[in-house]
Amino acid sequence: MANSPSLAQDVAQSAMAFSKAFRQTPPRWFAFRLFSMFPTECCEFASLLLAWFLYEEHEGITIDVVTGELKVDPEQRHIWLRLEGHNLDITADQFDATLPHTLITQPGGWHERYTVIHTAPFQSDFHEDYGEDYRPDIIDDYKALAHNARTQFKS
Repeated sequence: MANSPSLAQDVAQSAMAFSKAFRQTPPRWFAFRLFSMFPTECCEFASLLLAWFLYEEHEGITIDVVTGELKVDPEQRHIWLRLEGHNLDITADQFDATLPHTLITQPGGWHERYTVIHTAPFQSDFHEDYGEDYRPDIIDDYKALAHNARTQFKS
């Protein structure tokens, strides 16, 4: 993990546990089919679920959801989180298998390859924006992932 000492260790551990829960879940078990391709093609939803988990686990934490366009190809977009002045990304390894599963960098790190086009505070009710076709699946998958991540802390 590319980790900075100024990112709270408990937040980093929570992010790693959530990423591990995602990676240990067999693709066929996801209700929201997009997650069966994790980490590929699901940076937005994976980042939102990670933010939801961190929001529940760490009272008062401020999380921003960041959207960037690849500087060399603006058609390529990626989404990750920013908190405590650090970038937090559990899907960056879809672009480079040598990256850690939970990438934590300071500004100017790996994410510097993107031009930030949008930053917004995480909203814990984000799932309300998705229709009945997807909302229950997203919520069910979140509950299972969060349970698995929390279980890892106890073992």
